[in-house]
Amino acid sequence: MAGCISKEEPEVNYTVTQVPTPPPPHVVFPVPENSTVYVKIFGLAFIPPIHNVVKGTTVQWTNKDSATYVITGKGFRSPELYKRDTWNYTFNETGTFEYNCSIHPYMPHGTIIVDLPPFVNNS
Repeated sequence: MAGCISKEEPEVNYTVTQVPTPPPPHVVFPVPENSTVYVKIFGLAFIPPIHNVVKGTTVQWTNKDSATYVITGKGFRSPELYKRDTWNYTFNETGTFEYNCSIHPYMPHGTIIVDLPPFVNNS
C-alpha cells in the first residue's frame, strides 16, 4: 500500500457546559437598606456633592481637610469635625436633604436624595 500512512486521530473530549438561565426581566433586585455611602470633605467641598440613596442608608462624612467643619441639614447636625474625624447619619425618611457647613456657609452645599428601595415583584 504505497502512499498510505496510518495516523491515529487524537482523542477529543467534549465537555458540555450548562449556562444558567438569567432571571426574567421583570425581577428587580433591591439595594440593601443597611448600606453606607461616603462623603469626603476636602478643599472646602463635599465630594461627591450629591448622593442618591435608599431609605435606611447611612452617610459617613470624613474630614480630609485641615479646616474644621460642622455639617448641618434639615433634622441633623454633626459635632465639630477636625482633620480625619468622621460622622455618620442614617436617613430614615424619604426626601431631598440639602446640607452645608455652618462654619463655612459659602461652601457649595451637598445633597442627599433618599428614596424607597425598588419594588420587588415576586410573581
